[in-house]
Amino acid sequence: MSRARRTAALWAARRMDPAFHDEAGFEAWKSDDPANAQAFDQVWGVNQDSALTEAMRLSEQRRAAGRRRAGPIAALAGGVLACGLAVALAWPQLQLMTVTPVAFETARGEHRAIALADGTKVVLDGDTRLEVRLGVGRREVALSKGEAFFDVAHDEARPFTVKTAAGSARVLGTAFDLEVSDERGPERLELSVHRGRVRLAPDGLIRRTAVLTPGQRAFATEGRLSKVRTFDPSADDWRSGWLETDGVSLGRLVERLNRASDRRIVIADTELARQRVAGRFRMDEPAALVRNLALVHGFEVREGQGGLVLSR
Repeated sequence: MSRARRTAALWAARRMDPAFHDEAGFEAWKSDDPANAQAFDQVWGVNQDSALTEAMRLSEQRRAAGRRRAGPIAALAGGVLACGLAVALAWPQLQLMTVTPVAFETARGEHRAIALADGTKVVLDGDTRLEVRLGVGRREVALSKGEAFFDVAHDEARPFTVKTAAGSARVLGTAFDLEVSDERGPERLELSVHRGRVRLAPDGLIRRTAVLTPGQRAFATEGRLSKVRTFDPSADDWRSGWLETDGVSLGRLVERLNRASDRRIVIADTELARQRVAGRFRMDEPAALVRNLALVHGFEVREGQGGLVLSR
C-alpha cells in the first residue's frame, strides 16, 4: 500500500470516530498533495464495505472495553489505531471495490471463450453471466448464473476468487469448472477441479471449507458442503457438447439443456424433476434426448409453453 493510501485509510478511520475534531489537520493534509485527496476519496467511497463494517463493529467493542480500563485519552488513541489497522487490513478489498467491473454474458445455446487482462482464460456456457474485477491485490469474479470453465493465470500476489450466492471458490492458479444451479430449490454451487487446488467455501460466517484436487467434485448449498466425489477430468463435458454422469436429477439435466438450447424445456411437476437419470448425454439435441429418456423412465413429452413440457 502506498504512503498516501495508508494515511488516507487512517484519516478515514479517524473521521468515522464520533470524537473526531481535527478538520483543520485533515484539510491541510488533503491540500498538501492532489494524490492525498484522490486516495481519501477512494477509501471513503467504499467505507460501507461489509468487511470494513464488521471490523469497525469489533473495533468499537474493543474501544468500549478499553475506555473502562484505561481512561478516555488512552482509549481514544487505541481506538484510532485499531480503526486504522482495520482499514489497512481491509484495503485490498476496498481497492477492489473501486475497480469498475467488466461484465460478460451469453444467450441460451451460446458458448463464448474470453481472455481476461491477467491472462486467465474463461469459457462460458449458455445463459451465463459473470462480472470481473481485477485489482492490484485481488482478482474477483461474480458468477450470478450459468456455468463457466476457468483456466486461471498463476499470480501468488493476487488470489483469484469466484463468488456466487451459494459460496465461493478461491485459487492461485489452476483450471476448474463452476456451475450455479437453482432448479426448483435453493441455489447451489458445484465445483469440479481439473488442475491445481481450489478451496470451496459455502456462504455464511461460520462454515466448513474443503480443498479439492484434480478429479474431485463437490457442491455448496444453504451454507453446507456435500461429500467430495471423483470424476474423470479427461472425459468430454459441456464444452464439447456432452454430459456424462453416474446419476443426476432430471431437473438438473433439464437446467443444463436449457442453457445449451434456445428451445425451452419445462418439467410439469416436482416429483418428476427429482427422477434420477444416468448416462452419457448429447447436449446439442435436447428434444431427441428428452424423448429417449421419456421412453426409458415412463414420462410424456408434449409441445407447449413455447417449448417442450415433461409430465407423468
